Amino acid sequence: MIQRVKPELNPLICPVQSEAKLENQAPVCPFMSPIQSEAKWKHEEKEPEVETTDGPDSFCCRLQCDSKHVIQEASMLACALLRYDRQDLVGRPILDLMPPAVALVHRKMFRDLRQCSQDDLSRAAKQIKSNMSKCREFILLDSHHDPVVCDVSVDLRSDLSSTVLLKEVKGNYLHTVPRGFEKFINSKPCFHVKEYDSAVCIMLDIAGSTEFACAHSSRDMAKLLHNVYTAVNDVVARNAFPYAYIHEVVGDSVLILVSAGFMVSHPSSTALISLDVALESQRQVDQRLSELGADGCWARVGIGMGPISAGVVDGRNFRIFGETVHKAQRLESVCPRSKVVCCTGFLKLLCEQMQEQGFSGPFVSNLQRHTPDFTLMSYRTGQECNVECLRTDMKGFGSVSYAVIDCPCGGKLLDSHLPGGAHSF
Repeated sequence: MIQRVKPELNPLICPVQSEAKLENQAPVCPFMSPIQSEAKWKHEEKEPEVETTDGPDSFCCRLQCDSKHVIQEASMLACALLRYDRQDLVGRPILDLMPPAVALVHRKMFRDLRQCSQDDLSRAAKQIKSNMSKCREFILLDSHHDPVVCDVSVDLRSDLSSTVLLKEVKGNYLHTVPRGFEKFINSKPCFHVKEYDSAVCIMLDIAGSTEFACAHSSRDMAKLLHNVYTAVNDVVARNAFPYAYIHEVVGDSVLILVSAGFMVSHPSSTALISLDVALESQRQVDQRLSELGADGCWARVGIGMGPISAGVVDGRNFRIFGETVHKAQRLESVCPRSKVVCCTGFLKLLCEQMQEQGFSGPFVSNLQRHTPDFTLMSYRTGQECNVECLRTDMKGFGSVSYAVIDCPCGGKLLDSHLPGGAHSF
């Protein structure tokens, strides 16, 4: 999903086949290509681990995980990359290294894999590989909870133990171009657009920015916008990338996408991830604005959900189009201070996902309806989201129903480090 084009990687090697299917084939080492002989890989397994950075595709950091996805071994370079002492990294669930939204998705994925038959396991692994292939980079969290951008390759064996190979990626991961679209960038103007259903568009902008710009120097305005952009970037990176990412930054507005068809996604957690990113982005931006003394400015957030078209129309940029983007913008414009506005379709999905026991486990929320308003309460975090249902006329859309969500504690609805959190199965 990153604009820089790199050679294809194999992000997931499917579990080895059952012994019955391999009876006429040479044994396969789970860490190496099947074309290697048994004598060769048995000999190489006895050699001490040698880490190298030679070549553009070399993976130099290794984590060994058991069938419960707990780290059993960590190479020295992996410890250095993640800023852990070896004794602190070994014995830690691999989910502790993931942003909360990513840990949430993988928690369910791991649980489902353990319930699979051998044939189903192979199909599930192929599906995981397909999803991972949509993103060139992933983010892990180091010991200070700072994001580390990595290429990730996983050897997943039939007993669900695994080897995770990491390579640090330096550069910008915010402005992205999905696989298949990069060939239309920096070429002559073209028209290459595809349609996708049920994407979530989160639009955040700054109320009062015009007044601030008129009363302050252009340098002060640039500093304010820098703080807005970095605050949102930190939230997306630490909480949800690559399941959410910053698609575009224009003026004082930031457009975040979740679950678009061209990006890595997990449909059963779309609404939860989106709301968490929206709430926490707003909280962090408001805090930055307060620290800068911009008391007349505050973050407005609108969430739209629906079909979009995406592609390259000018040979220069990958963009998205459609009424879903414009609706998110219109909803953001009626957003009260310290609250989030969403369309009714997104609210319906949010309520459904919060009630799905199979999906959310300890994240499941109780829905207490008080027509026309109600409260969403997470018994895991103890947070309550008060929901007010309203209706208004919106330019270009006519009379529209929408919801205002008030979560006094901001985001962190998916905090994976709470007791019974994402690292528990």
